[in-house]
Formats: sequence, structure tokens, C-alpha cells
Amino acid sequence: MKILHYALGFPPYRSGGLTKSCVDLMQQQAREGHVVAMLWPGQIGFIDKRNSIKDHCAVSLGDQSVRSFEVINPLPVPYDEGIADIPAFIADTDGRIYGELLDDLKPDVVHVHTLMGLHKSFLKAVKARNIRLVFTAHDYFPICPKATMARHGRICASARTCEECGVCNATSLSQMKMLLLQSPLYRNLKDAAVVEKMRKRHRNSYLSEATNNDNARPVGTAADYCGLREYYYSLLRLMDVIHYNSSVTKAVYESFFDLPNSCVVSITHSDIRDHRKIKSFPEDMLRIRYLGPLGKGKGFYLLKESLDQLWGRRQNFCLDVHFAPSEMSPYINVHGRYTYKELSEIFDETDVLVAPSIWYETFGYTVLEALSYGVPVIISGTVGAKDILADGAGIVVDDITSDKLCSVLEELTAQKLRSMNAAIVEKQPIMQIEDMTRKLEQICYMWN
Repeated sequence: MKILHYALGFPPYRSGGLTKSCVDLMQQQAREGHVVAMLWPGQIGFIDKRNSIKDHCAVSLGDQSVRSFEVINPLPVPYDEGIADIPAFIADTDGRIYGELLDDLKPDVVHVHTLMGLHKSFLKAVKARNIRLVFTAHDYFPICPKATMARHGRICASARTCEECGVCNATSLSQMKMLLLQSPLYRNLKDAAVVEKMRKRHRNSYLSEATNNDNARPVGTAADYCGLREYYYSLLRLMDVIHYNSSVTKAVYESFFDLPNSCVVSITHSDIRDHRKIKSFPEDMLRIRYLGPLGKGKGFYLLKESLDQLWGRRQNFCLDVHFAPSEMSPYINVHGRYTYKELSEIFDETDVLVAPSIWYETFGYTVLEALSYGVPVIISGTVGAKDILADGAGIVVDDITSDKLCSVLEELTAQKLRSMNAAIVEKQPIMQIEDMTRKLEQICYMWN
């Protein structure tokens, strides 16, 4: 079979969970013998604004290769930093370049992983050729231009009315910055030391919401952003099926859109294997691990607040993080960035993983990663990975607060951790990339 994916691009130019999920899926499909390609939004010309598709031929993905097609002069890619100039994000083309690509490739399925950078004419060209069209909801971009539905460290209270969108999106990147970030020059310099340092500083500031300003001049009205959402809804209605990676994602999307043709299939990635084992837990020390970034929405500050409370009651615990917090506490151990190859060592030194997201987490790979090594988890009720959690393998804290999380952590004992570890070893499913690929092909692609 032939599968054309639409996503943001290949590593190292693109990174993050969406890219990891798409690339690993493509690699597995190629391994199964399918013809696989990716279409992705590339450079925007300073002067030449003509649309075209550049064939980069084969791109190596480990032991496999897939075809790579770059859209020249796509729509801008806002990442998760917002949209100010709405007309620039809903412009369209005549679709000729997409029709030519589809007629040449003749894919059986087009699998869309994001609406960022995407011309509506591409989807229309797919539908005109009766090619099956699948959309995976990796984030909430069709609902919220910042993709998270979070503001000031909590779920946005005015998401439905868009009343705060004009101010919230004032942090959006300028058109010039987006043009530079989609340029070949940036692709070559992204991992240079000075550029990486600037990126890290910007992201830490952005994720901590230090750039938010409630007194900022609105960049649009509520009606403008409701109209933008309606535009993205029109794109979603063109899909044959919407794939949600959790019940959390499904509930959020379907509270805004009427999307009857959908399915829920949990996700995984190629570095997850079944490493479950019986662990030993020290009686005199609780080793807590947080693998998320510095950010309010991901729950780091809530976790720190709960542990600051706990420190006044018991001091036989530590928190391991992989970034430099803006404010330290005596129980925090700081580590550098990690790779998947280091997970075995990391989880050998972890008694419990905490994923305390405040916003709606569509899935949460770190939860599955911890479970795959037999590590118990404590997660908030807004983390999509709660769907996969076997009975007794962890704790779900609904309507999470620092007080609730503090109480849960205070009551953890070595015996409770041993019981959760045993439940993981005995009955926790560990989905692997082969399983996920097969389910997507059967349920979303409708292949037998």
C-alpha cells in the first residue's frame, strides 16, 4: 500500500512528540513493505511567492527510508506560540501542485498529523480523488491557536468564547520570525550551540508564561478567533476519520466540534519496549522523577508547591528533574537533557514518576515509558495516558491541586510502591510500535 503523511518535517529540523510519533509510524510502515512518504511545510520565499513542491527523494529513518516532499511557500507554521495575522493562516492556492503530487504518487491513504502550514486545497485535492483521509489529533491546535488551551497555568476559562484570544495571542511570533524558522538557513543552524542556547532561553520563558501580559494590546477580536476555529472545523469535516490518542483528547474535541467519524487508539513510539521487572524500593528514601519541561501547564510548579509543603512534614525524599528550575528547593536534583538510551538507568533510580499536567495532555509518553520499566506513576486526571493504566499500577488524581498531590505523595510507602510495581509486572499492557501501527491500519485506514 501507499501512504502519504502530512506532518511538520523530519528530525533534527523538527522535534517533539508529534514528530516522534509520525516518524516512528512511517518507519514501521516502511518496514512492513508499504511505500511511505511525507509532505511537509517548508520554506517561505522572501520575494518569490509561487507554490511548488520540492522532491527531496529518500530520507533515511534508521533501517528504512521514505520519500520527502517539501511544500515551498506553504502557510506559516505558528508552533504553539499563537496566531496574530489570521488572514495569513487561512490563505489558499488553486491546488494544482497538490493534484499533480497525488496523481504521481497515487496514495491509498493520506494521513494528516497537523493542520499547521496546510492549504485547504490539499485536502480538497485528496477528497476529489476519493483517497482515504485520516487526521490524528496530536494537540488542540484546531481549537486553540496556541495548541494547549492553557493560560496562566490552568485550562483557559474562556476557550469556548475566545474572549481572551486577542490578548493571549499577542505573544505570537512575527511573520519574519516564522519565515526564518521555516528557512533552510535555520535548518542548518538549529543545533548550533548559540542558536540552541537562544531557543532554550526563549522556550523556558515562554513555557513559564513569563511573556504573557494581560495588558497587551489585543491582536484580534473574539469573533476573529471564533471564525478561525470555524475555518479549522471546515478542514476537520473533510476527514474520513479523526484518530484520537486518548479519551481525554476525544472529549475535548467533541465538546467543540461535531465529529461523528472517530476512533480512540492509544499511541507509543519505537523506543518503547517491555522492560518490566520487579523493583526494590528503599524504606528510607522516596525518589520522585519528573520528566516534563519547566512549565505551569505541565504541572511542574504545582508539583514543586506540593513538595514544598511535604518538605515541612518529611524530608526523606528527592525530586529529580532534567532542567534548571528558576527557583531551587533543597530536595531537587538537577540533571541534564536525557536520551532514550538513558531511560533504563533513569528508571532504575526512580521510585515513582509524577505527571501532574494541569492542561489537557493528549497522551503523555513519559507515563508509558515509566510503566515499560515497571515504575509506578502518579498522574492527573487530564493526562490521556490514564486510559492505558492497569488497575493498581498507579494513581490518578482527578481535579488535581497541590494539596491533593501532597497528600498522595505523603501516603506513599515502600510497600505501596511494591504493590504497584507488582501490578505493572502482572497486568500492565505495554503497547509497542508494531501493535499501534497494526491498529491504525485496521481501524483508521480500514485495511484488513
